[in-house]
Amino acid sequence: MSKWFRLVRSHLIIGVASGLAVFALAGQTTRAGSITLFISEAGKLPVMVGLDFPGLEGAGTTNNTVNADKAALNATLTALGYDFNFNILGAISNAPANGISATLFLTGQVFRTTTGGPLSITIDASQNDYSTLIASGGLLTNFSTANFFGTPGGISDTGTSYFATSNAQDDKGGPFFSTAPTFGPPGGSDPGPAVAVPQTPFFSLTNSVVVTLDGDTTGGLNAPIDQFTHSTTVTAAIPEPTSVVMLGVGIPVVFMSLRWIRRRRAPVGH
Repeated sequence: MSKWFRLVRSHLIIGVASGLAVFALAGQTTRAGSITLFISEAGKLPVMVGLDFPGLEGAGTTNNTVNADKAALNATLTALGYDFNFNILGAISNAPANGISATLFLTGQVFRTTTGGPLSITIDASQNDYSTLIASGGLLTNFSTANFFGTPGGISDTGTSYFATSNAQDDKGGPFFSTAPTFGPPGGSDPGPAVAVPQTPFFSLTNSVVVTLDGDTTGGLNAPIDQFTHSTTVTAAIPEPTSVVMLGVGIPVVFMSLRWIRRRRAPVGH
């Protein structure tokens, strides 16, 4: 009987340890990285805005909120030879989002400052250390809007959401992404296709908007403008009812096993 007892005890210890590990992981504290804006145009040096790249962030910028300092940002873009400036640019997130849907939202208004043919600018907002999917996989969804103004006008606006298990900011190389419909003048609003994403302790999200505008022919009086937004949401899958039932059944079984073992070990006559 002692051999049987040792076997039961070893399995019981493994089960309890595994359960404690699950609870410890679910309850751990996580630290969100700082949200960052990445701005790029072909042939130009990229520009970053956020607490990790100080100098161009405006008032109210925190780990989960970025407000670009418009004057400082536009002066930097012009000095680097960019063909675009911004009237407003910002992003907000809710990382680490423990136990709730992870969200990332990018908004801005960009305009052309030079003449010539169509040119494109890419604006990314990225955040890491989300922990929504510790217990299960989930679903990535997004939504984009675009509104074009000015003369001669806008060309296109395309927004894409990227999910990266690498947990690296601005990681757009993985297989999990969703692109919303491309908008032309006067604009529009629509979601992209939903994408299943895997279980992972931490992950990063990136919103990427590519805006193409024609050259300004008005000398700045009515330059081509695109007012845009792009949002991404990752929602964890709800556990199946059978999984919840099995969890509820497992806990009493542990305590009943402990009680039965104690009775078997008790001396005869007690």
